[in-house]
Amino acid sequence: MGCKLFVFMTNLLVISLVSCNPCSRQQSINITSGDLQDGNSILHGGLVYKTGQWYEVEEDGIVSRFGCPCLESNRVCIRKCCNPRHMYLGYTCKEPPEESLLVFNPKVHKGKDLLNVTASLHFFYLHGLQCDKYLVDPSVDPEVLYIQENGTLLEYSQINDTAQWVAPSEYCVDMMTDDRDSIRMIALICYQNTNHADDSPALYISYAVGLLLSVLFFLATFMVYAFIPELRNLHGMCLMAYCAGLIVAYICLAYLKMHFGEDGEDTMTGCIVIAFIVYYSFQTSFFWLNVMCFDIWRTFSGYRGSTSTKKREMRRFAVYGVYAWGMPALLTACTLSMQYAKLPYWVIKPGFGDRKCWFSNWLSELVYFYPSVLALVICNLVLFTITAHRIRSIRQETAILKGSKSTSKLKQDKQRYSLYLKLFIVMGINWTVELVSFAVGGSNWYWVLLDISNIMLGFFIFIIFVWKKKVRNLARRRYRSIRGLPPITSEFRKSTNVTSTAVTEESRLSSDDAHVRLKDMN
Repeated sequence: MGCKLFVFMTNLLVISLVSCNPCSRQQSINITSGDLQDGNSILHGGLVYKTGQWYEVEEDGIVSRFGCPCLESNRVCIRKCCNPRHMYLGYTCKEPPEESLLVFNPKVHKGKDLLNVTASLHFFYLHGLQCDKYLVDPSVDPEVLYIQENGTLLEYSQINDTAQWVAPSEYCVDMMTDDRDSIRMIALICYQNTNHADDSPALYISYAVGLLLSVLFFLATFMVYAFIPELRNLHGMCLMAYCAGLIVAYICLAYLKMHFGEDGEDTMTGCIVIAFIVYYSFQTSFFWLNVMCFDIWRTFSGYRGSTSTKKREMRRFAVYGVYAWGMPALLTACTLSMQYAKLPYWVIKPGFGDRKCWFSNWLSELVYFYPSVLALVICNLVLFTITAHRIRSIRQETAILKGSKSTSKLKQDKQRYSLYLKLFIVMGINWTVELVSFAVGGSNWYWVLLDISNIMLGFFIFIIFVWKKKVRNLARRRYRSIRGLPPITSEFRKSTNVTSTAVTEESRLSSDDAHVRLKDMN
């Protein structure tokens, strides 16, 4: 056994020595066009690559030569983001209009101290950077970049007074100019290896598929309430608006999950746009949930009009829409302005697209996302508590009254309260889980079961609001009506009762409810 192991290790060592190149492809440049001298040296770009400093690669029958300039003892390799004679004009690599800008000669430091070193003579520039990376722009980010004599980059954060050392192979630098500032040096830095094993493509794709499956349930709920006239009342329209926001948010989240790890200017621009769409969509869902909580509180508080006509419901829905769509739009506009405003370094910015599509760090998320969510959750909890107390009082009052109509209406509105309470509990559990995972952190594998609850939100809402006997009966009747089929006999006998129950369950108390309250008897 020991002999076989020795032979295996020896063969493995021989194979590795035979196939090993003097440097990796990332640390190489193509020198196929160079001059071959004496059969073992290649002159390319003013450098002589001796034996052991270059290698050949055959791909599709074509032999190419690659040199290893970083093996030269008198030159240090760093990476330039754009090609030679190019720089960033805006966020695109282009040839600069002025000849003086063609020479890339950044400052060289020892720590934070400036050295009298000419970068163009001290460094050898490799071009491009193949990794999942983020942008550091000192004119936008409160960070300072220091290129060290040995090629290492010091990334210093002015917010929390911390420094990060980045290896030469993990970043690239270049000059940039735009309408925001004068010419400055920016850096693209590879994400550090802190993502655990959870960032496997399989996990992200599975999460995206789960989100899209949940979208189907949101869409089914939306369509049922849209196509059944009896359900298109104020409550139904609010629920449709709530589902619409989550449909958009979940689709965009699925897109981000499926495109995780891709880079490039177009991808990053799309990433930022989608991040703002997700931000707005989630905010609208929370505000519409708040509207539904307010509406059920209003139903039991006695603040209602004399009639409950379709016109009044549409007018009230318009008022609710101004609030539930307008407030998220205002929050998104504020976040957008803070994202692109030129502010002092100590001001916390959203940082969409800096290190990832979503907020750049937990502090930005804490400032720009969670305050409104927390405020709405607390408000909803207060409204539900007050409503529960009011239901108890009304139940005691109706015990004195023997009117079947008032008792029936109370029961129907209590059912609607129960629906909203279930929705609030489901949303509360999901976002409590989100807050816990946000605070604790760690590998995504730790939170798989908890993330499933977020993915299952669409299914839960479908079960709560659609998968009920009364709604199924209405859907069956609507389908037969559209197809021109006669109603089922047993269903026809119950249609009046079913329709009345379903409609009143999903709408507010009418003027006939006035005698439910004891004080209305006086």
